[in-house]
Amino acid sequence: MRGSDGRGSWGASRPGVWAVKHVIAPVHRWIYRRTGGRVLSRNILLLTTRGRKTGQAHTTPVFFLRDGSRVVVCNVKPASEPTNPWVLNMRADPTATVRIGSDVISCAARELHGTDVDRYWPELVALWPAYAKHYERSGERAIFVLEPRGCDD
Repeated sequence: MRGSDGRGSWGASRPGVWAVKHVIAPVHRWIYRRTGGRVLSRNILLLTTRGRKTGQAHTTPVFFLRDGSRVVVCNVKPASEPTNPWVLNMRADPTATVRIGSDVISCAARELHGTDVDRYWPELVALWPAYAKHYERSGERAIFVLEPRGCDD
């Protein structure tokens, strides 16, 4: 969602961050699962990681980009929030499952750095403008490329 300035200010506001985390994401996850990703899912996948402490599966709706057979996902830490658990989970165990529509894909995750981040950053900000505001405030972002297991693309 974009704010009145067109740069995603609502999504970068404290109430916006709370609403995304506690209302929008759970509702989106529920709708996605029940409709097979046919409703409210453009450029959003369901990312499932294993909890680094509990070992339990955790599923989060996340914006994504395609790069061939790979997908690219991003989290930018809002200044007022702790790091998103899926980022910490993927750093601890770089395996994940993604659901794009009705397709479920087991992936190996690799965190990007340097020029690889620069390559995807403009597209990610275009997808969710609040990323830019959050990054301005916190200076913290995590971008991962997810490669289907067994794929050499």
